[in-house]
Amino acid sequence: MMSSLDGPKTGHAGDELIQQLLKDILSGLKKKMVQPVLEENQKIAGRLEVLKAEDRAMMKELKERLEALEDKVQQIPLMILAALRDAISQVGGGSFDEH
Repeated sequence: MMSSLDGPKTGHAGDELIQQLLKDILSGLKKKMVQPVLEENQKIAGRLEVLKAEDRAMMKELKERLEALEDKVQQIPLMILAALRDAISQVGGGSFDEH
């Protein structure tokens, strides 16, 4: 029995055979080479979205902590002045309210 590859084909049947072989080759390439890359890209894209969400959450937390720190830093001069006033008051034996 002769296979379709054994002898030269001419005309329409040969063109169909070539087209079918090319389709098979391209299908195999897609299945073996392109599809795994596309699937891996999908996994990477999904992981990137997770990392972006984690990054946004951490940035939000960091911003909140920074705002709290700024509030505390703004209170420091008042605390220092109040401590100085209290120390002077104790050393002098009176309060500033008496003067």
